[in-house]
Amino acid sequence: MRKQYAVAGVVVAVLVASLIVVAGSRSSKGSDPAQKASAKSATTGYASATSGVRAPTDYSAMVKLLAARYARNPSDSKIALALANAYLMTDRPKKAGRLYTKVLKSEPDNETAKVQLAMALHADGNDDQAFELLNAVLRTDPRSQLAHYDLAGLYFSEQKSTLARDEWKRAAALDPASGVGKMAQDFVNLMDETTGRPHPSGTGGELK
Repeated sequence: MRKQYAVAGVVVAVLVASLIVVAGSRSSKGSDPAQKASAKSATTGYASATSGVRAPTDYSAMVKLLAARYARNPSDSKIALALANAYLMTDRPKKAGRLYTKVLKSEPDNETAKVQLAMALHADGNDDQAFELLNAVLRTDPRSQLAHYDLAGLYFSEQKSTLARDEWKRAAALDPASGVGKMAQDFVNLMDETTGRPHPSGTGGELK
């Protein structure tokens, strides 16, 4: 359960890394047979919803490409974040965490780095710290869609389904048309179908 969510919860961040790779190398088309089908389809769905670009699933190749770019541009926070995201998707949360922390030293208000650091902590088994960090982000910015989305994942990993649904619902309501919003609503709909709770056919809406 924990590992499955660690993959699903960072889909949005992986898209960022994927798009950087796609922008620089159209030849990255491999597939990773170890990648779970659900995570692959979610990544592809998010990519098509936001950019029309199919995200590559060969994450080991992605790491090599981004590591080379980072070596040439170690002060570029976008490349550092993309590499950290790729590390997270290849089950190297400690390496990811170090890069997120490095970005935060130079950009302490970088919300994306904070949220993704929480997911690295979660993937490394440090859920208390992950919860603390996500809640700190939400105290500063209650409308952080990604923080709500990932907080839902932490709740789900602890089998707190009602709290998870509420957070995914909040994430969807903040921006129903965004990729994150659509994915959050998909989770809400899936949970509602599992429990027999009726749900609207559209996405988003107010939390109920």
